[in-house]
Amino acid sequence: MLHVMCEFISIMFSVIFSGIAIKIADDYLDQDMDKSEKNLARNLGSGSMLYAMVSIALAASLNTSISISLFLASYIIGMFHDLRSYFPSRLNGFQESSIIFIAGAFLLGWKMMLFSFFFVISIQLIDDYIDDYKDELVGQRNWAHRIGKVECFLLFVLTLLISWLINEEVFPAVFVGAVVLYTTILYYQKGRL
Repeated sequence: MLHVMCEFISIMFSVIFSGIAIKIADDYLDQDMDKSEKNLARNLGSGSMLYAMVSIALAASLNTSISISLFLASYIIGMFHDLRSYFPSRLNGFQESSIIFIAGAFLLGWKMMLFSFFFVISIQLIDDYIDDYKDELVGQRNWAHRIGKVECFLLFVLTLLISWLINEEVFPAVFVGAVVLYTTILYYQKGRL
């Protein structure tokens, strides 16, 4: 029982640290568009990417397969807006995403990469559902705006359930870690509004 509890806590904190790294990296990339005080990378200053690297290192030390697969899946999902754009690698977003997914599957297993892929999509969908009105005000078309708010929520539920079916062993701890992190981020952003 103690081993199961320790593993649950380890996975949960691995997800939290991974999420912090992903949030800092995302805010770092978006700081030109996001002029608000709630941008975490702007608040952390020039060392923000170092904080992101420390956070992903802590996450990987707690649970390598979950933290790295979530990080890679977030990278892939982040590319969905730039699938045809070319990057410094001289590959387009689709090619980079495919290579990252295959490398992740080879290193961490197909099951873990598919789990993380669907879990991160579900997080993106619920985030777009919550931010629909705010994103529309600044001219950003998120998934809730593109496919409809109800459809976005239903797709969130579907992708969350798919991730659960793919890896029901780790799902509860990953879900709790994501809820704790997302609630903390929303509280932080609300306090900065």
